[in-house]
Amino acid sequence: MRKRMALRLRILPAGLVLLGGLALGRAASAQAPATGGALQPPTFVATYSVAWHGITAGRSTLTLAQTGAEEYRYSSVDRAGGLFHLFLPHDITQESRFRLVNGEVQPLSFRSQGGGPPEDVHFDWTSGRVTGTAKHKRIDLKLEPGTQDPGSVQIALMLGFLAGKPLANFWMLNTDVINQFEFVRRGEATLHTPLGALHTLLYTSHHQGARRTTYMWLAPSLDYLPARLEQHRGDEVLFALNILAFKKK
Repeated sequence: MRKRMALRLRILPAGLVLLGGLALGRAASAQAPATGGALQPPTFVATYSVAWHGITAGRSTLTLAQTGAEEYRYSSVDRAGGLFHLFLPHDITQESRFRLVNGEVQPLSFRSQGGGPPEDVHFDWTSGRVTGTAKHKRIDLKLEPGTQDPGSVQIALMLGFLAGKPLANFWMLNTDVINQFEFVRRGEATLHTPLGALHTLLYTSHHQGARRTTYMWLAPSLDYLPARLEQHRGDEVLFALNILAFKKK
């Protein structure tokens, strides 16, 4: 039960990931560094409500903070509420550390705990390997070009949209394997949220062989973070996240 209820925006592996063939213009909120002309990700704090099989289960808070000239920390904290707190009394946390190299996101480490077996992995781009522990075992995997972790991928996708060069697919560390994810644009929609009416782009994310598909309603006014996200297994909605608050830092 505890493992199934680990409702983090680790949706990313399942597809907290967006895109398609649109060449969207650069958002006014995108930050440019003092030199080089490359985009930098806008730092923020975002809060979502989490529903499990249609029942409110808690909240998820995402934070992107800059820790150095070209280095960042992207973290999520999920806190169960109501009866769900009995099954998940402790927060579920994730932390991704990454750097920008020639304007592209390059993950350095990823950690996760509280919602199943802990994960602790490190990316060595010199050797082209990712090593660490996941599912209570050691992993040592070959990095595909541009491989992301479940946190850094969201920022890589965000930068792609802000630069007007959205990706078509990407490689991502998915616990103890590296999968390639693909995205399909499904249309547009206006969502009514605590932030007001938000224009969104709807995308699905899926990797070959997966039983689950993630639907994401991406809001350009939120730098292409999702205003809503649902993970489906067939016709069943397993969980959903809805935006509650968003603040630039």
